[in-house]
Parts: sequence; structure tokens; C-alpha cells
Amino acid sequence: MERIRLPEPISGGLLLSYRCTARCRHCMYACSPKWKEDWISEESLRKILTQLAGKIKPSPWGAENVSLNYGLHFTGGEPFLNFDLLRRAVEIASELKIPSTFVETNCYWCSEDNLTREKLKILKGKGLKGILISVNPFYLEYVPFERTERAIRISREVFGRNVMVYQAEYYVLFKKMGIKGRISVEDYMKATREKNLAKNVELFLMGRAAYELGEFYPRYPADYFFHEPCQPPFLRNWHNHFDNYGNFLPGYCG
Repeated sequence: MERIRLPEPISGGLLLSYRCTARCRHCMYACSPKWKEDWISEESLRKILTQLAGKIKPSPWGAENVSLNYGLHFTGGEPFLNFDLLRRAVEIASELKIPSTFVETNCYWCSEDNLTREKLKILKGKGLKGILISVNPFYLEYVPFERTERAIRISREVFGRNVMVYQAEYYVLFKKMGIKGRISVEDYMKATREKNLAKNVELFLMGRAAYELGEFYPRYPADYFFHEPCQPPFLRNWHNHFDNYGNFLPGYCG
């Protein structure tokens, strides 16, 4: 059997767990509240981070800054469901001098200003460089928009320019629409008369999306793709994921 050597990673994300507060229809890894609270152990956390130390490359703007496809991010699932573990992950990464670290969140926990500010300041104090805040119609089904707004506002106070809003165009649109609370994807599409979410939301046909968003794509039998190369390439050295079970998840393959 031919063995293929994995390329040395220059960036990526560490999944602390697949457990999440939401069950988003587009989720790459089919995360949900139904997953077991099978959080990564501190032993595995240190082992993986030690293996990544010295390999992860900083943002083009330097190790104290963040970029989507550089550095290392902590994700899930929803990492803020286990704040103590998230804090420990940041501490270990900082000890190992892993550059350009950030956390990815759906903001469910940002219920009031003081709590939001306190947690972000704790993480920054432990060495976290920035944050990525997820915004699109799928998250809006589960997270009140006021919490997303609060997360962005206070994150900018704490992390300055090291705040990534993904996707920023939806944040601007939701503010223009005056959205309060949560709304379903169907109600959002009615309000905006949007017919094809796949055109505007960055979607990857993997995980839950392949089952729940098929209406936006043409259908083909499996053998139609047998001779097609993976797009993007299956083996790459950037933005891969590493999960709480020790699995290597290449690219956007799921």
C-alpha cells in the first residue's frame, strides 16, 4: 500500500469538541448539542500543540496579529462551552510560542457586556491574539443578533483590529434590516427575497450541509466524481483541522 506523507502544517484549527449550542444546517462537521461532552484531554491538548509548535506560521502582519489562513485557531463545536479548557489551551499555546492564535465562536455566551468583556480579557491576558465571530443566516436561527453585535463591539475594545467577522457582509445586512433576536432561514429568505443562499453564503458541501442544503445544488450519482480531483486539493499545508480524538481533518474534506 502506498503511503502518503502529510505536508507540514503552517496553519490550522484545533477542535476542542464537536459539541455546540447550535445545529446549523451548513455545519462542516455536523456539530450539535447532541454530541457527547467528550472534550479534548489536557494531555492530548498539550501533545497536539507541542507537535504544531515551531511549524505554525504567523500572520503576514506579524505574530501578534491574526489572519484567517495563518496561525492557529481554537474551535469546535463551540469552544466557549468549556471556558476553562479554552483558557488552558490558550495558555499552553502561548507557552509554546505558537503565533497568531485566535478563537472562533457563534457568540451564544455574550448575554451581557460585563461577562463578555471579562472572558475576552481573560483570554487576551493568557496570550490569545484575536477572535473570529461567525455571522450568517444559519447562525441567526440559534443566536440572537444582539449577542453577535455585543461580541463584535466588545471584541474590538479588547482585541482592536484582531477581530475577524465571518461573514462581514451579513453583519452589515442584518444591521440594516434591524434584526432583533433570532429568525429562521426561511423567514430570512422571505424578508430578503433571496432565492439561493449558496450564492452568497460561503458553503462547503460536507458535514450536515450535504444532507440539508441539497436543494441549492444539482444532483449527480457518486461515480460522476470518481475521476475528479479534490477541490481544493485534499493534501495541503494550510487551514487543516485537528480534532479532540486525534484525527487530522484535511482542508474542507468531511
